[in-house]
Amino acid sequence: MSGYRTPYTPTPGGATPPAEMTPEEGRAELWAFFWFSILGTAIIGVAGTVAYFLIHP
Repeated sequence: MSGYRTPYTPTPGGATPPAEMTPEEGRAELWAFFWFSILGTAIIGVAGTVAYFLIHP
């Protein structure tokens, strides 16, 4: 561990990354969140389209 400490103070309702998290790990988590968000949106969109065509033939 590098002992990296975030320079940001906690914000109300926000999560503070652990002191051991490096900037590279933080960026990797943000990218993972981004791709899971895109995947979740696509799944909901496809499910909604399929449901629409099943209900309105």
